[in-house]
Amino acid sequence: MDRTPVCSVPNGTMDPLWKKVNSFTGPIPRSRHGHRAAAIRELIIVFGGGNEGIAEELHVYNTVSKQWFLPAVRGDIPPGCAAHGFACEGTRILVFGGMVEFGKYNNSLYELQASRWLWKKLKPRPPKNGMPPPCPRLGHSFTLIGNKCYLFGGLANDSEDPNGNVPRYLDDFYELELQSVSGVKGWNIPDTKGVGPWARESHTSVAYTGTGSPKLYIFGGMRGSRLDDLWQLDLESMTWSTPDTKGPPPLPRSLHSANVIGNKMYVFGGWVPVPETDKPNALGAEWICTNSLSVLNLDTMTWQSLGPDQQQGQTVSQEDQQGQGDQEEPQPSSGGPRARAGHCAASIGSRLYIWSGRDGYRKSWNYQVCCKDLWYLETERPSTPAAVLLVKSTTTPQPHPAQVPRRGTPRNNQMSSQLRSQMTPPHRKPRRRPNRRWRQGRRRLPWKCQRLLGAPIQRGRVMLVEKHTLSPWDRRVTPQKTSQPSGHSGEQ
Repeated sequence: MDRTPVCSVPNGTMDPLWKKVNSFTGPIPRSRHGHRAAAIRELIIVFGGGNEGIAEELHVYNTVSKQWFLPAVRGDIPPGCAAHGFACEGTRILVFGGMVEFGKYNNSLYELQASRWLWKKLKPRPPKNGMPPPCPRLGHSFTLIGNKCYLFGGLANDSEDPNGNVPRYLDDFYELELQSVSGVKGWNIPDTKGVGPWARESHTSVAYTGTGSPKLYIFGGMRGSRLDDLWQLDLESMTWSTPDTKGPPPLPRSLHSANVIGNKMYVFGGWVPVPETDKPNALGAEWICTNSLSVLNLDTMTWQSLGPDQQQGQTVSQEDQQGQGDQEEPQPSSGGPRARAGHCAASIGSRLYIWSGRDGYRKSWNYQVCCKDLWYLETERPSTPAAVLLVKSTTTPQPHPAQVPRRGTPRNNQMSSQLRSQMTPPHRKPRRRPNRRWRQGRRRLPWKCQRLLGAPIQRGRVMLVEKHTLSPWDRRVTPQKTSQPSGHSGEQ
């Protein structure tokens, strides 16, 4: 994989580098758009989206082993959906809303416990002020800050006909309070100050908890036409504002991605207006996909454009020559990902991963083309290992104290071996059982009884006999050696 610099950054930091993941294993998910992704440690969890049908599987990519796998999920498995809300808190993921089929949206809330791959359908209580809970929608934002998720905007369908579609852009703002380990408490409509964002869908929302109070930023979206406005909500004062920014802002766009790494918000891709110079190649379209990358410093509120835009329209003729479907197509001249919209993005450490998405509608092919490539953006220079400095030793290594000989004693191998033998604990021989042959034919008595009866006293292995006359009973207990009569040789 070749690293390709996108641009030179004037502040002297490293140029962001795009890198394509060419080799990975496991069941690769089919290309799609409208899906969502979240990162848990080194894992990227991908759910939903569609391409000739809504995808229902939950896919996981391990960024360390470069392997895709399908976890064995269980519980209340949600139906496949697209353009839904996706928020991650620790090892659990919350999914809200989305499109389950054409013109049919939902407002269900599901929780995934990734530690057990367990799905659970949640039923939060409605707002306390008597307002209804969020209506079914798609294209909304669902952002986690602390123990609360903030829902904004989206697109609803007001048609009473199940096959009809009467779109309505939403500008409502909800707050969902989470419980500590699992579950949620309920919806709430917070009281905000100032004028809030206009109604929209397919926008992005990020949280920033750096300097000062935590803030929520909303950028771009769609409301009949693409938007390029930036909104800020101070979560301590709950005040909406439009911050003043410096630098060239991105083009109006929707279906883009926005992720915060450090104190910067990275905005990539999406639908943008067709430049005047590219309209002859745009086949009559007014909007086109892009692969532009812009960065907003959230401390200084300064925009910076990284790399030239490479619109989808600039490569139409080349792609028409390559074929159709999910086949790999030539990469843009900038070396980064192709122009796309509706992709997913997730950040792990200093890397920003993007996967799949669509590159626009092909009139010549009469259908849209989805990408199936995986890229990541290196936003920081990897730490360089410190050089090892070899210094000549000026002191003799000190030996172990047990190996130091006494003063005046020459140290040699024999002395060392003796010291090692002294440090080794001595081997204890097994204790031998005492010879008890002398007890045969005798009745063993306690020591006191032996002294009272004048019997031999056992002390260790020594037999002590008191100097006095033994009684006839003692003679029976301790038979005496008698002399054999002459001429008798004992037992024949």
